[in-house]
Amino acid sequence: MGFVDYLKKGWEIVQLKTDAIDQIAADEKAFGPAIGILAIGGVCGALGILNLPGIVMFPVMRVIGFFIFIGIIHFAATSILGGKGDFKAVFTPPAVGSVISWVGIIPLLGTFLAGLAGIWMLVVTVVTVERVYGLDRGKAIIAVAIPVVIGIIIGMIFATAVGLGTLMLMGASN
Repeated sequence: MGFVDYLKKGWEIVQLKTDAIDQIAADEKAFGPAIGILAIGGVCGALGILNLPGIVMFPVMRVIGFFIFIGIIHFAATSILGGKGDFKAVFTPPAVGSVISWVGIIPLLGTFLAGLAGIWMLVVTVVTVERVYGLDRGKAIIAVAIPVVIGIIIGMIFATAVGLGTLMLMGASN
């Protein structure tokens, strides 16, 4: 399969076509194109907000972040929820399906559309986890929710630390 074929499969994955999810999950050669699709999504996001340094930084952050996201899902699904499956098999379908995030390149509207695409990709990931690990829908939702909740908590801690730091600096300048 060529890169364009993977893009077409990505669109089928976004439509929740389970045969496409299963095919990409089983495709040993899909991992490289999946990384490429994720990275291009980062470039699109940077271009959409006219962040030129982000053209290098966003793809790297996206790929690393996605590895962490799927790693936590893999740990939760296999160690906590009793699923059986392969990391690469659960990584590749949502990564290939992330072609939908390329809408981030659209100036002004792209960030909003990419956010909606990200929410939809949680649904795609739940279906992928369900199929790859053989979990029921509820357990698949829990597996995907765990890294989302962890991310929200870390974000809140970071925002609190930045806010407190700012208040301290403001107080020190008086």
